[in-house]
Amino acid sequence: MAKIRRYDEIMAGATANMIAKQDKITDFNEGSIIHTILDTVSRIAERMYVAIRQGYNELLVLIPYSLFDFERKNGLHASGKVIFKRSVALSAQSIVPKGTRVSGGGHSFTTTEAAIIPVGGTESAAVEVVADKAGRAFNVAAGVINTIDSVVPADVVEVTNPYALSGGTDQETDAEYKERFRIYINGLSGTNSYAIKSAALSVNAVRSVSTQNHKPPYKNLYNMSIYVDDGSGGATEETIEAVRRAIEGDDTEANPGHLAPGINIRVLSPTAIPVVIEMDASIYSIDTDEAREGIRSVVSSYINGLTIGKPVVLSEIITKVMALNYVKDVSISSPQVNVTPAINQIARTGTIKINLTEAD
Repeated sequence: MAKIRRYDEIMAGATANMIAKQDKITDFNEGSIIHTILDTVSRIAERMYVAIRQGYNELLVLIPYSLFDFERKNGLHASGKVIFKRSVALSAQSIVPKGTRVSGGGHSFTTTEAAIIPVGGTESAAVEVVADKAGRAFNVAAGVINTIDSVVPADVVEVTNPYALSGGTDQETDAEYKERFRIYINGLSGTNSYAIKSAALSVNAVRSVSTQNHKPPYKNLYNMSIYVDDGSGGATEETIEAVRRAIEGDDTEANPGHLAPGINIRVLSPTAIPVVIEMDASIYSIDTDEAREGIRSVVSSYINGLTIGKPVVLSEIITKVMALNYVKDVSISSPQVNVTPAINQIARTGTIKINLTEAD
């Protein structure tokens, strides 16, 4: 493809062409009408060259994916259970309608079924809620959902989620998309470890996968363990079953499976390894609680975004914390070396202790 032509080159060429093809206009100095016109056209032309090159590069990247009908994974909505409560038992039931909106931790959710607080009772059975948006951030911990945002019976005064929500995932990043495609291409032969990983990653909820061969077979049965993560540090039983079906197949042409004869597998979540961090940070004038929460959020986001077996690199944590505009300096006292999980483990945030001092 032709190189991008810059403003100076375009302007010089346009001016030279105008001079060569006519003799009535002679003032091409800055401020003249013709200079102003050529200047405007040249700047627009430069932007067009840049836009065309950018579009070409983006198209070039997408061509291999499109040839294999290989689409990027969209994010998934988290789901879980909530319980509605009233302060006293009544002689009538209270019905919280399907579609009731609740929230907590800055995230909103909607019930998919009605909740009924029975006669003489003070709380409903657990009912399902689904996050209003896709994303890993909606996998909130138990007790985070605490606000009723819709109109409900006056006696219903409280909502809570007894367990953490799960299943929410972010849209696949460019790096994840590229890596999944690489695994897919390497697995086209059908029954190698790449094919098994590709099959696991074809399940939309799965964000990372690792395989572990067993020789001799584990418990005299399993030749391979497959560990899958949906972005939360593990996977639901539903996701694990979907991965197993994708790998083993169902003896149909559409889903023949990816296992060689006689190979038995097990699919399970990795073991989450809590990473305990202690750091010292020098900050400019800012509320210490706000600074501490901002630093903690950056560190947690980095660690909880790691995939199975990926190490916690201390220099990367320092770089991300230093990017905060109120941080002058930072050092990590513990751990003193990078934390590298095993092939069946995944790093997740443990305790984060942040010692703050005010910068000079």
